[in-house]
Amino acid sequence: MKKMAGLTAFAVVMFALAAVSARAEDAGAKEMKGSAGCAMCQFAKDTKAEMCAPAVKVGDTVYTLKASEKADEATQKLIKSFAGAKKCVDVTIKGVVKEKIIVADAVALADVKKPE
Repeated sequence: MKKMAGLTAFAVVMFALAAVSARAEDAGAKEMKGSAGCAMCQFAKDTKAEMCAPAVKVGDTVYTLKASEKADEATQKLIKSFAGAKKCVDVTIKGVVKEKIIVADAVALADVKKPE
Protein backbone atom coordinates (compact mmCIF):
# COMPACT_ATOMS: atom_id res chain seq x y z
CA MET A 1 0.00 0.00 0.00
CA LYS A 2 2.86 2.38 0.86
CA LYS A 3 4.48 1.65 -2.52
CA MET A 4 1.20 2.39 -4.29
CA ALA A 5 0.92 5.79 -2.55
CA GLY A 6 4.49 6.61 -3.59
CA LEU A 7 3.77 5.71 -7.21
CA THR A 8 0.60 7.80 -7.16
CA ALA A 9 2.49 10.81 -5.77
CA PHE A 10 5.19 10.35 -8.43
CA ALA A 11 2.54 10.22 -11.18
CA VAL A 12 0.93 13.43 -9.89
CA VAL A 13 4.31 15.25 -9.89
CA MET A 14 5.13 14.04 -13.41
CA PHE A 15 1.71 15.15 -14.66
CA ALA A 16 2.20 18.59 -13.10
CA LEU A 17 5.65 18.96 -14.71
CA ALA A 18 4.22 17.97 -18.09
CA ALA A 19 1.49 20.60 -17.74
CA VAL A 20 4.06 23.26 -16.79
CA SER A 21 6.20 22.28 -19.80
CA ALA A 22 3.28 22.57 -22.20
CA ARG A 23 2.33 26.02 -20.85
CA ALA A 24 5.96 27.22 -20.90
CA GLU A 25 6.21 26.86 -24.64
CA ASP A 26 3.28 29.23 -25.08
CA ALA A 27 4.43 31.81 -22.51
CA GLY A 28 7.61 33.02 -24.26
CA ALA A 29 11.08 32.26 -22.98
CA LYS A 30 13.57 34.74 -21.53
CA GLU A 31 17.33 34.50 -21.03
CA MET A 32 18.73 34.12 -17.50
CA LYS A 33 22.16 33.54 -15.99
CA GLY A 34 22.69 31.44 -12.91
CA SER A 35 24.63 28.75 -11.11
CA ALA A 36 23.46 25.19 -11.86
CA GLY A 37 23.96 22.14 -9.68
CA CYS A 38 22.07 19.59 -7.61
CA ALA A 39 18.99 20.57 -5.59
CA MET A 40 20.11 18.34 -2.71
CA CYS A 41 23.91 18.37 -2.94
CA GLN A 42 24.46 22.13 -3.43
CA PHE A 43 21.15 23.81 -2.64
CA ALA A 44 19.59 21.72 0.16
CA LYS A 45 19.57 24.71 2.51
CA ASP A 46 17.33 26.60 0.07
CA THR A 47 15.31 23.73 -1.43
CA LYS A 48 15.00 21.25 1.46
CA ALA A 49 15.40 18.60 -1.29
CA GLU A 50 15.61 15.00 -0.15
CA MET A 51 16.79 13.64 -3.48
CA CYS A 52 19.11 14.72 -6.27
CA ALA A 53 17.54 16.82 -9.01
CA PRO A 54 18.75 19.47 -11.46
CA ALA A 55 18.52 22.97 -9.99
CA VAL A 56 19.73 26.47 -10.73
CA LYS A 57 20.19 29.54 -8.57
CA VAL A 58 19.24 32.77 -10.33
CA GLY A 59 19.78 35.76 -8.10
CA ASP A 60 18.67 34.72 -4.62
CA THR A 61 16.16 32.09 -5.78
CA VAL A 62 16.80 28.39 -6.42
CA TYR A 63 14.63 26.77 -9.09
CA THR A 64 14.16 23.18 -10.18
CA LEU A 65 15.42 22.91 -13.75
CA LYS A 66 13.50 20.93 -16.37
CA ALA A 67 13.98 20.59 -20.13
CA SER A 68 11.10 21.75 -22.32
CA GLU A 69 9.80 19.70 -25.20
CA LYS A 70 11.74 22.08 -27.50
CA ALA A 71 15.09 21.34 -25.78
CA ASP A 72 17.61 19.51 -27.94
CA GLU A 73 19.41 16.36 -26.83
CA ALA A 74 22.52 18.24 -25.66
CA THR A 75 20.43 20.52 -23.43
CA GLN A 76 18.54 17.56 -21.97
CA LYS A 77 21.80 15.75 -21.25
CA LEU A 78 23.36 18.85 -19.63
CA ILE A 79 20.32 19.40 -17.40
CA LYS A 80 20.35 15.75 -16.28
CA SER A 81 24.05 16.04 -15.43
CA PHE A 82 23.30 18.63 -12.72
CA ALA A 83 21.52 16.05 -10.53
CA GLY A 84 24.17 14.71 -8.17
CA ALA A 85 26.81 17.13 -9.46
CA LYS A 86 29.83 17.66 -7.20
CA LYS A 87 30.00 21.41 -7.82
CA CYS A 88 28.00 24.23 -9.37
CA VAL A 89 28.70 25.65 -12.82
CA ASP A 90 27.71 29.00 -14.31
CA VAL A 91 25.10 28.68 -17.04
CA THR A 92 22.97 30.74 -19.39
CA ILE A 93 19.39 29.52 -19.70
CA LYS A 94 16.67 30.34 -22.19
CA GLY A 95 13.40 29.32 -20.61
CA VAL A 96 10.25 30.18 -18.72
CA VAL A 97 9.88 30.56 -14.95
CA LYS A 98 6.76 28.98 -13.51
CA GLU A 99 6.61 29.21 -9.72
CA LYS A 100 9.78 27.39 -8.52
CA ILE A 101 10.52 25.65 -11.85
CA ILE A 102 12.44 26.86 -14.89
CA VAL A 103 11.38 25.03 -18.04
CA ALA A 104 14.39 25.45 -20.31
CA ASP A 105 14.49 25.43 -24.10
CA ALA A 106 18.29 25.79 -24.00
CA VAL A 107 21.04 25.67 -21.37
CA ALA A 108 24.69 26.42 -22.09
CA LEU A 109 27.75 26.63 -19.91
CA ALA A 110 28.65 30.28 -19.41
CA ASP A 111 31.82 31.61 -20.97
CA VAL A 112 34.43 31.95 -18.27
CA LYS A 113 37.06 34.55 -19.06
CA LYS A 114 40.55 33.73 -17.91
CA PRO A 115 42.39 36.50 -16.05
CA GLU A 116 45.03 38.21 -18.17
